[in-house]
Amino acid sequence: MIGSLPRGPRRSVEGVTHSDHGRLAGAARAVLEHLPGRSPAGGGQASPVQQTVTLTASAVDVLTALEDPGTLSRLLGELGSVQARGAGQRWTFAGGEGHDGLVWDTALARREDGLRYEGPTGGSTSSIDVTTSPAPRDHGTEVRAVADLPLPRAAAGAAAFTLLYRLRALLVTGEVPTLRPQPSARDERG
Repeated sequence: MIGSLPRGPRRSVEGVTHSDHGRLAGAARAVLEHLPGRSPAGGGQASPVQQTVTLTASAVDVLTALEDPGTLSRLLGELGSVQARGAGQRWTFAGGEGHDGLVWDTALARREDGLRYEGPTGGSTSSIDVTTSPAPRDHGTEVRAVADLPLPRAAAGAAAFTLLYRLRALLVTGEVPTLRPQPSARDERG
């Protein structure tokens, strides 16, 4: 019964008013913006994101898969695509919440323990650095991807995670996980 509620400032059980909640939320946002790895309030480039996964495949198989633009496009799926472009590659990341996407021309640098995609974005240089090392207890290969991209931290992290998760599935099963419609015995007519 709304008519029987007491008049005056509304208070929660803890005694904090709604205007106090607003001030606390603003203070929390200000603190979070200054923590390491957070994007500045203006939407600038976040610090690099890192993902690590252990694969049963060899380092040679991992790096061979990550050098191929067609395989990279399969791994990125709905997040983007990669095409060969001259001596380098063009990465296209789809837009999402908080960003318009990214078109990025890169050069590939190979190393003994990994590879690095690097190229200019705006006024800076962005990169995806992949390193491999033997996994503990001879459990395969540990693959680490560090993405330093002018995307929101969550988008860059999602791209790095998706790339490695789907790479592991591809090298283990020969297939990339997908939610696209699969053939089934169900009647599609309804």
